[in-house]
Amino acid sequence: MRAILAVAAALSMVIVSTGHAQNRFRIGPTYSSISLEDLSGASHSFPSWGGTAALITGDESEIGLSVARYNDLSTDHGVRRLTLYGLDSYYYPVGTRSLVAPFALTALGLARVTEVDSLCLIVLSCTAHTSATSQLALAFGLGVRVNVGRAAAATVAGRFLEVPGSQIQALEAVANASVTVGGVRNGEFLDGTVGPAASFLIPISGSLHGRAPFVGARFRRDTKKAGTVAVQIDLAPLRITSGCPSTGCDETAVLFAPAYEASVRPAWGRVYGEAGFLLAGVYSQGPDRGIAQGAQGGVGADFYSGDLMWNLNGRLLWLQRNSGENVFGVQVGASLSPRIGGAR
Repeated sequence: MRAILAVAAALSMVIVSTGHAQNRFRIGPTYSSISLEDLSGASHSFPSWGGTAALITGDESEIGLSVARYNDLSTDHGVRRLTLYGLDSYYYPVGTRSLVAPFALTALGLARVTEVDSLCLIVLSCTAHTSATSQLALAFGLGVRVNVGRAAAATVAGRFLEVPGSQIQALEAVANASVTVGGVRNGEFLDGTVGPAASFLIPISGSLHGRAPFVGARFRRDTKKAGTVAVQIDLAPLRITSGCPSTGCDETAVLFAPAYEASVRPAWGRVYGEAGFLLAGVYSQGPDRGIAQGAQGGVGADFYSGDLMWNLNGRLLWLQRNSGENVFGVQVGASLSPRIGGAR
């Protein structure tokens, strides 16, 4: 949770300024700190080391390959090791040319997990059972890239990481330092913006309610056509209102909500309708730990105010919990960001 909040705070203070054009390819080492909860709800932090290579493929996009080694992820005195090979996608609403460039991150990877039964490590009368499995891994989050001239770049990101079929559902802070090489990509660099967002959930049906306001960041970028691509990432405190488990009624999730927006543009701003899918990464102990999936759609409006742009929106959320229960609610929120295109 601290990793996501730290990156969201950094995004809220970002001053987007024009920097030097960046070389297309970057490569460098990566360090991360991952936070796992045990069965009692206590948090444990573990480091990892690895490397990332990435290529700028569009005005707003970068594709990367990464590898990371986690030598110790055990919260119960056993042995749990992870090697993660990832295909990473970075979405930059303001492009990569800025001195400071925020991004939304998604990753799909192959996870090699090795586990040894913790009981047999402390009871000498039995034989420890070792299992090694290969699983698909999924991660999503947000971050900031800092360009150092054309020769180097650094990124800091907070993300939710899950390896299905294991005990790894966690928040992770990831830092990378890279050298940049290759030619500069010249593109159209369509308008984009990003800013902090706050919202609250009005429950309609289901036993999952919000227990506090959601906070996060909203990314938006115009496309070559009439529509707009947007992504909102929220830290969502939730409460289970019926059938409360022994691990507690409260849980916390990271909501990842990309959407396509069809809009009309009066002189004072923009009115739009949106639709997209929804992922909720629950990293706290409880019956929903892991990823819940669903869809979302609604309406919103942007209001221009000098160099700034206010956004008000409301959307219907549908999530399917791990138990199979369908949860419906309305998320109502607001965000503030630099105006697309600046003051006119």
